[in-house]
Amino acid sequence: MSSKARSLAAMKGEKPLRKRKKKMPSPSPSPSPVRQEPNSIVSLPNDLLFNCISRVSRLYYPTLSLVCKTFRSIVASPELYETRSRLNRTEKCLYLCLTFQFDTNTHWFTLCREPNKNVADKSSGYRLVQIPSPFAMVPAQSSSVIAVGSDIYKIGGAKSCQFKFKTRRCSYVSVLDCRSHRWRQAPGMRLARSSSSTVSVVDGKIYVAGGCEEYRSTNWMEVYDPMTKTWGSVTNPHIQEIYDEYQSRRVLKGLGLEGKLYMFGEEFKVYNPKEGKWNDIGEDRPMWRAIDSRSCISSSSCVVDNVLFIWEKGLFKWYDFKVKLWKDLNGVEGLPDLSGHEYCKMVDLGGKIAVLWEESLPYKGFNKIWCAEVSLERRDGDEIWGKVEWFDNVLSVHYSGSLLDANVVSAVV
Repeated sequence: MSSKARSLAAMKGEKPLRKRKKKMPSPSPSPSPVRQEPNSIVSLPNDLLFNCISRVSRLYYPTLSLVCKTFRSIVASPELYETRSRLNRTEKCLYLCLTFQFDTNTHWFTLCREPNKNVADKSSGYRLVQIPSPFAMVPAQSSSVIAVGSDIYKIGGAKSCQFKFKTRRCSYVSVLDCRSHRWRQAPGMRLARSSSSTVSVVDGKIYVAGGCEEYRSTNWMEVYDPMTKTWGSVTNPHIQEIYDEYQSRRVLKGLGLEGKLYMFGEEFKVYNPKEGKWNDIGEDRPMWRAIDSRSCISSSSCVVDNVLFIWEKGLFKWYDFKVKLWKDLNGVEGLPDLSGHEYCKMVDLGGKIAVLWEESLPYKGFNKIWCAEVSLERRDGDEIWGKVEWFDNVLSVHYSGSLLDANVVSAVV
């Protein structure tokens, strides 16, 4: 636009037009190479991938399974656990079975550890996470539970909670594969049994006693061989069940210790599988009398590396077979005061003791379940010291779910 035209447009109040500049086409950029993303771990060869994950603690597997489908498939595969076994990376993992009032199902949990995302977070990171439960499988509730290797056996008990105040029995056996967390049925027992039966493991075989109506039956005690998947009978020792004030029912107590089965109720006897016969406790009778007075029958006991530990009113003790005496477990400092608790649960956690107790908060409508891990050290040959590695609130549940009726076991995976 000329200067004259611009002046004329300005007098008329119009904006002068500006000459548009033609855009020159920009030269097309030279093609740059596509940036390659670094290879992720899932692209590694299977052998190497299994090798890497097998070296990670099983405590982190629930978290790993959330990363991707590949990880979820790997942590449930038999090949991974074969690799862990070959590399000697197996470990004992904690499992908890809870039941709730007016609920016909059992609810299973396993201990895991969450990565600590916050440095300031003083939490241990340990949590009980739920795993698949056998909703469609019997027995549904109130069963005896025992672990052999990587399998947990749920034996006998009530088929339904509708008969909570009536003794119910069944002969069914369900098995949890702790590697894949899948359930299957095992051959049933010869006799139907209630949850007042006792189960023990000696030399890899499961011994089940009591909990049945036929007190003098030849099948009062049965033994199951997981290798052959068959049940056999054991000579009936004629031991009467004893009344447990905490559980308000008559029960037995059995423990596998040093290749023998110790059984006590109203009588005290020991079974030697190699000899195939029962004997009186004899010189170890003071041990069992002490256990009886300390309410070992309420499950406040466990065997770790062939040493028997018990708990009563906040005190931990162990039995020294050499001198036939109960001794205090030294150390164990840092735990809350448990003297006000009537019971706790103890289980072997790979040479350590896992201790579980509950904090009841009925006014809030839930219970807190706490867990502690205690490592053990033998000193001077005749002393055992315990060290609290950690303790934390690992689960909160509805107040009708009590640890008293819970089953706590550990399985090798």
